[in-house]
Amino acid sequence: MKEKTTQEILNLLLSRLKIDESNPITTVYHEWMEIVGPDIAVHAKIFDVRGKVLIIEADHPTWASMVMMRRKQILARLKRQFPELGITQIQVRSRSQ
Repeated sequence: MKEKTTQEILNLLLSRLKIDESNPITTVYHEWMEIVGPDIAVHAKIFDVRGKVLIIEADHPTWASMVMMRRKQILARLKRQFPELGITQIQVRSRSQ
């Protein structure tokens, strides 16, 4: 049996959850690694979008700090690539392991 790629699993999950692929936030999820870089993407995930605030959950306080240090760059990319979302703030929370 052929193993599924991460992208195939994500597409299957989105389909089962009936998530609209044309929604810009879905594209942000797909492009997260390119937006924040592979080092952060492994440790910090999009948790939610509430209004103009992107909420990110990091797996350790150190990674939460890294996101906050790169906040301006992340917001600039989001504004440039996804202006329709109107994201102006980032909140980061750390989850305990």
